[in-house]
Amino acid sequence: MASKSSQDGALGCGVVVVIALIAALVSQCSGSDDHSDTPSAHRSSAVQDSGTVPAAPPSANTPAQPTKSARPRPPKKVTLSLAEIADTPGTFEQFKEFVAKHGAAEQKKAVKHLKGWRGYKRKLVRPALEASSDYPTIDYEAIDGGDQAEEYEMLDLEKQGQYIAEAFAAWWEIDETAVLQVYDRGGEYAASTACIRPDTVKKEGACF
Repeated sequence: MASKSSQDGALGCGVVVVIALIAALVSQCSGSDDHSDTPSAHRSSAVQDSGTVPAAPPSANTPAQPTKSARPRPPKKVTLSLAEIADTPGTFEQFKEFVAKHGAAEQKKAVKHLKGWRGYKRKLVRPALEASSDYPTIDYEAIDGGDQAEEYEMLDLEKQGQYIAEAFAAWWEIDETAVLQVYDRGGEYAASTACIRPDTVKKEGACF
C-alpha cells in the first residue's frame, strides 16, 4: 500500500499536467486568431502607406470652358462731308456694302430700295443728302380723302427712311445734324425725310 506522501505527489503532478494542457490549448487558440488578423492589418497598412487615391473620371456633363475671342473693332467711319459724299464716285456703293455687312435686318431691307445719290442741298438750315429709290409715289389726295391703305403706305415709307438714316449715321462721321431725303421712283416727290444724327433711333428721325 502506497504511503500518503507518494499519493499526494502523484496528485500534484496530475494537476500540473492538466494546467499545462489547458495553457497549451489557450496559447494555440490565441495564436490562430492573431494569424487570421495579420493579412487585413497588412492590407490596411498598405493602403495607408501608398497615399494615393484613384482619381474620379471626368463627368460627361461638365461644361467646357469657353474660349475668349478678341472683340471685333468697330468699322472706321467715313469722314467726308455730305457734299463730298454726293459728288464722290463710289461712295454710294461703299455705303451699301457697309450696310450689307454691318447693318440690322430692317436697315438692309430699306437700303436695298436705294438707287444712288441725287445730290446735296441745304434745306431748312440743315445740310441734306438726297437719294433716289424705287419706292412708290404716295397719293396724298387719297390720304386726305380718307384712304387708310395709302396712309399706312406713307407711314411705312417714313419708317423706312428712319432705318436708312440710322444706317447712314453708323457709316458717316457726323459733324452736324443733317437730313437724308429719299425720293420716290418718279423722282418728283420725297418718299421719306429723316434726320441723320447720333441718336437717330431715339428721336425716330425727327430733326427738331
